[in-house]
Formats: sequence, C-alpha cells, structure tokens
Amino acid sequence: MLPHILRQATVWLLVATLCAAQSDIKFMYLYKNAKTSNNQAIKTKGFNALSIFGVDLKTSGDIVWKLSVLDGSPDVTLASNGSYVGGSDYANLIKAYKTGNTHIDRVEVTLGQYQNIKTQVGQGIGPSTTLYRNLAALKHAWNLDAITNDDEAEYDLSSTVKFALMLGRIGYKFTAAPYTEIDYWAELVSQVNGNTSGLFDRAYLQCYDGGAGNDPSQWIDSLKIPIIPLLWVTNDAKPADSMTPQQSQSQFQNWTDNDRISGGGYWNNYDIEKQNSSYSAYANVLNQVFG
Repeated sequence: MLPHILRQATVWLLVATLCAAQSDIKFMYLYKNAKTSNNQAIKTKGFNALSIFGVDLKTSGDIVWKLSVLDGSPDVTLASNGSYVGGSDYANLIKAYKTGNTHIDRVEVTLGQYQNIKTQVGQGIGPSTTLYRNLAALKHAWNLDAITNDDEAEYDLSSTVKFALMLGRIGYKFTAAPYTEIDYWAELVSQVNGNTSGLFDRAYLQCYDGGAGNDPSQWIDSLKIPIIPLLWVTNDAKPADSMTPQQSQSQFQNWTDNDRISGGGYWNNYDIEKQNSSYSAYANVLNQVFG
C-alpha cells in the first residue's frame, strides 16, 4: 500500500509543479483574417498565446486556410506536396506576432477536419509522407509552436495518438480545446505523454456554448496537465454566452481562487472587432488575474 501511495503522491506533485510553472497563460483564439485584424492590439495588450482557427487538412493532404468561413475571402492553400505555398504576406504576418513589440511567445494553429486527419494518418506518418512534410513546411514558414486539437466528432484515440507523436517529431507541441468527453481526453494525454513526456502540454477548456458549466478542477484532476478555461466575448451569434470584461474578471478570479487553473483566455477576436469591444479591457482582465 505504501509504494502505491508514494507513487500517487509523486504524480500529484509533478502535476502541481507543472501547473504552477504555467500559471500566467493569457490566450486568444484568432477567428479573423490576419490581414484585417488589429494585430497591434493583439500583440501589445497582454495576450501571450494564440491559436489560429479555420485551418483544415484536405483529403489530398493539402493544408488550407478557410478564409471564406471567416470573412468571405478566397480560401488560401498554405502547404501542398511538402512545400509552403501560402505566400509571404501571410507568413510575415503570422511570424510577426512573436517579433518586435509583443507579449506573444506562442502561436498555434487549430487544424481541423479530423476525418481527413484520421485518413491521412492511416496512410503513414513518416517523414516522407505528404502529411508530415506539409506540417513541417507550415511550421517553418509561420514559426509555429503547437497544433491545437479541436476534435468534436471523431474521438479516435489510436489515430490521434499517432498524429500527436508525429507532430512531436516535427517539433510541435500538441494541445487541445475540448468541451466534453473528459475520459477520452484524459486517456489521450496519458498515452501521448507516456510516450513523449510533456508533448501534450496544455488544454484550452471551452466553458461556453456546449461547454457551459464545465468545472476546470475536474479537468485538471483528470487530464493532469495545465488547464486554461476559455470564455466567449460579447457576441451576437449566441448572446446568452457573451461575457463582458467585468463578467469575465469575476469568473476567472473565482476559478483562480478555487480551481488551480493555469491562465485564461477568450473565444474570439472576430467578435471583439465586430462588436467594437476593447482588446485592452479583455486583456486587462487577464493581466490583473494572472499577472
């Protein structure tokens, strides 16, 4: 019994140490074309981590930015046949998030269409495959740090573990933005980090819409990695899920006081700009609560 207790104590000490080491993550989901976003505000108001939404893997293995979904612009193919083909304008914009006058030190891409990812993984994940080469090309061109998993449909453990381990070999970290299926995500963390320690290094927990009512402490206990709860800014898509800066501060402070969270963040910058809300006001909440 004593060795078992000691092992459990060691695990929880490691979890506590990891979460304590990451207690100031200030995150923003980017759901807007970078060419038309207020990038100066995104860089300078206090956010230190971003994930770019709307990037999809096609059945061909090409990586495409679905700008048509974001603002009606033509979609842009970012990587094809192992090469970056997205153009220097976008590459320079994304790389610039971490250069010059900025607080940002981590940029991720949320890669979608998990049925296509599952299919591509099934065809192989070695360095000569189109999937591997395209993701490596995008990482280099955009100076990316991680791929965010936003799977809300497939929940296929085997292929997702293989995908995460491949990303680690390329040099990415692996993260997630879950809202449900806590047992699946816990097992995914266990298998990924059991193979490559620290590869799956954080989760951005949706606490709005389908994830409304999520308790970050339950996810911390189950996943045993840093959990960053996300709130939805003022919006007209689902006004009931809107959180003003004042409401956000109250909620983040409550979680900080009670749930050992590792930071906080928002879904999304498109709504901030559409509603003429203030980046400063939302960022100041995170600065005040998380330092």
